[in-house]
Amino acid sequence: MERFIAVKAVKRDTGKFTGRQYTLTIPDVAAESAMQVKAQIVLQPSSIVVRIMMDNIAVPDSVVLQMGTGLDFCAVPVNCQQEFGICDSDTTPAGYNMSVDPRGEEGQIAYGQPIRNCYVPKTIALTYDDGPSQNTDELLDILDEAGAKATFFITGNSNGKGPIDTTRKWTDVIKRMVQEGHQIASHTWSHDNMDEMGSQARRLDMAQNERALANILGKYPAYMRPPYLQCSNHTGCLSDMRDLGYHVISYAFDSGDWMDPDNFTAMAERVDQALESGDEQGSRMLLIQHDTVRTSAIDLTKYILDVVSQRGWKGSYQLLLSESVLMMIPNGGIGIRLGSALAQVERFTNKVECFESNAQCEQDALECTNSSRTDKTTCERLETICSMQFLFCSTCGQAELPCEIEKFYVDKQA
Repeated sequence: MERFIAVKAVKRDTGKFTGRQYTLTIPDVAAESAMQVKAQIVLQPSSIVVRIMMDNIAVPDSVVLQMGTGLDFCAVPVNCQQEFGICDSDTTPAGYNMSVDPRGEEGQIAYGQPIRNCYVPKTIALTYDDGPSQNTDELLDILDEAGAKATFFITGNSNGKGPIDTTRKWTDVIKRMVQEGHQIASHTWSHDNMDEMGSQARRLDMAQNERALANILGKYPAYMRPPYLQCSNHTGCLSDMRDLGYHVISYAFDSGDWMDPDNFTAMAERVDQALESGDEQGSRMLLIQHDTVRTSAIDLTKYILDVVSQRGWKGSYQLLLSESVLMMIPNGGIGIRLGSALAQVERFTNKVECFESNAQCEQDALECTNSSRTDKTTCERLETICSMQFLFCSTCGQAELPCEIEKFYVDKQA
């Protein structure tokens, strides 16, 4: 089995040029001694050897090559150079590529252009990028105590944290976000600059993250925020996001936590200034913070919740929703929009799970029927789907008809 190791070329600081890092990968060899010899050769600052090892990319003698794995060599978006090496984000979550799923535009919120502010007066939209992180559980505790809701823009495999769908602590905290009523949104898989990517690469990156989130939640987001807020019309990025069914979220106010990650005073002063400006502009604010910056995620969040409470505001994500769908269901699941909510046929892989899923479907249909909705058409369609599922569960289980949700087709029948 081939194993890869990252090789980082660090340009010596000559005082004239900013140091830059390069990485590449070389296949391991069976004999450990041979690997040691290869490593010694690569580490020699010889432009001839470097040219051979880097596939005819010449690097001058002022470059020192370093080999390694882990955060310092393979983590995206900072430490790993994809043109030369294997990066963390090169992993692909298990499951089919959901970019083939049908996508549509729902509700009144705009597609194809960035959303920069709230829709609800006296409301602050709390949004956190780059998570989950070591701070997320404590942040969720703070939000829960205050009765506030937030939107988490999640990256799939960045900063060396490992894939979100196969790293237990991340899957657990993402499930907790949903259970406690927060919104999940995409911040891409690799945190690369989307304006610098081609259309195919952008779509693949989004598909990787939605696949990972679907592996955890059984559904994937309809909202996203591009890393560095770089997603424009002239590169085709906004068009790609629209094709994929995503609302693109920007911000009205930047906490600046990325500039002064340890400076609480500077962050709090920015918040105060923004709130004063918000009072003059309709008392609403779409705020951006970073889950990974502890001073911001913990200390600044406490401060914001206290200040907005004194002003009679509330912390929420609902200003982002209107009547637009929150999450999309993969082809492996069946979803139906109920206003701003989304009912779904839960995934199942055997007969017992099929009937458990059907019981939940029937409960959703009953709640829909008993609700104050004036138009019961959607409820009736959901009841039809539930009835079809019950018949499927009753007859599945043989070789020609496994009890798997992928075999339960309803789109054309309902």
